[in-house]
Amino acid sequence: MNQRPCSKVSCNEEAESTLTYVYADSMAVLGPLSYTAEPHSYDLCARHAERLSVPQGWQVVRHVVLGHEQS
Repeated sequence: MNQRPCSKVSCNEEAESTLTYVYADSMAVLGPLSYTAEPHSYDLCARHAERLSVPQGWQVVRHVVLGHEQS
């Protein structure tokens, strides 16, 4: 898999997660880095994925890869 940078402006860290918004359900889905860059999703480094915040009333769904240690 090719390395991709974090989507946040001025961040040069390597992306580790992919964020996708489901506007119809007021939901943000954060999962493992997708295999390819998608035009309607955002690749985030570990720091920005951890600090993710969403609008009031929205849900965040975090997919965790089993067997992967969290720091």
